[in-house]
Amino acid sequence: MDATNSDGPRPGGDDPRRDAAARPVDVLDTVASTLTEIEASAAARVVLAQLLTATLTAFTRTGSVRDPLPETAPGSPQEALSVLAGLDHLRSSLSAMDAAWQVTAEQRIRRADEQRGVPAAAQGRGANNEIALARRVSPAASSFSLASARRLVQHMPGTVDALWEGAVTAQQASTVAGALSTASPETCRRIDELIRVSPLTLHGKGHKRLRSNIDEMVQRLEPETSRERAERAARGRHLSMTPLADGMARVSAVLRGIDAVGMMSALQAEAESLRAAGAKTSVPALEADLLVDAVLARREGTASSGTAPAAEAMSTEDAARTSSAASAPDAFEGIVPAEELEATAPSEPPRRPRTTPGIEIGIVITERALFDRDDEAESAHLEGYGSIPAHIVRDTLLGRPPGHLRHDEGDHPDEEVSAFFRRLYVNPRTGDLVGMESRARAFPAGLARMIRWRDSTCRTPWCNARIRHSDHVVPYHRGGPTSYANGQGLCVRCNLLKEHGLWLLEVLTGEASSASVSTASGETSGPAQAPGSADAPPAAWVWTSPHGARGISWRPPLLHSATSTAQEPPSSEADEPPAGSPPEADPPPAPPPA
Repeated sequence: MDATNSDGPRPGGDDPRRDAAARPVDVLDTVASTLTEIEASAAARVVLAQLLTATLTAFTRTGSVRDPLPETAPGSPQEALSVLAGLDHLRSSLSAMDAAWQVTAEQRIRRADEQRGVPAAAQGRGANNEIALARRVSPAASSFSLASARRLVQHMPGTVDALWEGAVTAQQASTVAGALSTASPETCRRIDELIRVSPLTLHGKGHKRLRSNIDEMVQRLEPETSRERAERAARGRHLSMTPLADGMARVSAVLRGIDAVGMMSALQAEAESLRAAGAKTSVPALEADLLVDAVLARREGTASSGTAPAAEAMSTEDAARTSSAASAPDAFEGIVPAEELEATAPSEPPRRPRTTPGIEIGIVITERALFDRDDEAESAHLEGYGSIPAHIVRDTLLGRPPGHLRHDEGDHPDEEVSAFFRRLYVNPRTGDLVGMESRARAFPAGLARMIRWRDSTCRTPWCNARIRHSDHVVPYHRGGPTSYANGQGLCVRCNLLKEHGLWLLEVLTGEASSASVSTASGETSGPAQAPGSADAPPAAWVWTSPHGARGISWRPPLLHSATSTAQEPPSSEADEPPAGSPPEADPPPAPPPA
C-alpha cells in the first residue's frame, strides 16, 4: 500500500493525501516526526509507544484477512477489507488498555483518598463516577464495565494478553467477563488458562455460543453452587420496556430459559401457521401480535369473570382486538390455557404446563445427567438457548420450579408437566451426536433436526442468528452427500449470500487447510467431497470470502467435559505475539507485546 497516495475516505473532511504524490514528504514520516517531538513524561511516552505498537501490529499482522494492509493493492477490495480487519484488531488492543487503565484509575483514586484521610470504608467510593465522566458513559454502564475490567485484569491475564494481541475480540472478552460475574476467582483462572493456551478456539464464535460454552464450563467447575445460582437468577426475572422511535417500544423479558424457549417456539409455530393460511404480515410481526393478543385476551377473560378490573380504560381498537382474540380459537393455547381464562376464584390458581403441548423443544442431555440426581456438574443443551444446568431440566420434568433448593422437596400443585421426549445418543468420548445420511437432496426432517441441535446457531463465523436452513457444505451438485458430516445449519441471510461469489470452505487441519471447496457453481479449488465420514464431521471449517476475508466456524462440542485438557489448535500467524515491546509503565496500562 502506498502511504503517500490513497483514495480511502477520511472522517471529518477532505482527504489531505489526495495530492500527496506531488509532495516529497511521506505522511508516515510526518506523523512519526511529530510524535517524537512531543514533550511528555516517560510514562506518557510509554503509553504513546504502546498505542503505536498496537497500531503497527493491527495492520501488519491481521489474522482475519488473507492479505495484510502493506501487501494489498491501492484501491482494491482487499485493501478495504484489510483496513477494516486492522481497525477491529486495534479495537481489541485498545480494549485491553482501557480495562487496565480503568483498574489503574480506581486504584489511584483509592490511594488519593487514603492520603487525604478518607475513612477506609469510603475510599474509592467516587471512582466509578469519575471514570464514567472520563469515558463519557453513564455511571451504571461504567459500573458494569469496571467490574468486568477488574475481573479480567486481576484474575484473567491470559485473556487480556489475547485481547491485546487481537486473538480475542472486545465483545468476546466482555462476554467472557460477564459470564463469569458470579464465578469464583479460581474458576476464572482455570478458564483463563484454557483461553491462553488455545485462543484460536474462540475464533468465529459469536457471543451467544461463547456465553453458552462458558456457562457449561462454570457448571462443570462449580457444581456445588449451581442450584443457589439458578435459584438466585430465577428470583430476578422481570419485564422492562424501552421506548423506540415512531411510536414503537421494546418489551424485554428475563425469564426462565425453558419457559422462554417454549414461548418462542409456540409463537413461531402459530405465526408460520398464520402465514401458511394466507396472512400477509411477516412472521416476526405476527409473533409480536400473538404475544400481545395472548396477554390482553387473558386480561379480557379475567375481567369478564369478575376477577380483575374491567377493561373500560382500554382503547376501542384494543378492546376490539382482545374481544376477537377471545372469541376466536385460542392461537396461544398451551401457554395461556382456556381454564386459566375461565378462572373465577383467585384463591384457586390454574395449573399451567411447564412446556407447551404440541411444541417440540430440543434438549440434548446424557442419561447420566438425566437420572443421576447427585451429580450437579452435568449440563444439558437447550435448542435456541444453549448450555443449561442439567438439574434445571430434571426439576422441570418433575414439575418443580427450575433452580429450587434441595430443601424444597414438596409438591408444587401449580405446576404440571407436558413434555415430548426424543432420545438422542452421543459419543461418550467426543460428545458428538450420532450421525445419519440420506440419498435425498433435501435433508430429511430427522437429520435436519440433528444438525440444528448440533450447531445451535448459524454456522457462519461470528453469526448468532437462529438456524432456519440446512445447507450442504460441499454443494449437492458438486457431489456433496446429504449427510450429518456435510450438513450445517445456517440462517436465511447467510445461506443465500453464501452462494453469491466464490466463497471457499476449507477443513481446518494441522497444515492449515487441505480439502477446500467452492460454494460457487462453476469452480472448485479442491476435491468435491466431504472430509471424514457420515458420523464424523470436521472439527472446523475455514471460510474465505471472495476478496480474502477469513473466519473459522467450529463444530460446537455438545456436553463435553470442561475440565479435560484442551487440545492445542493448529498454529497460525494470528497467534504469534507481535514483535517489538515498549518499556513497561508502572503500573502497566496494558500488557506489553511479548
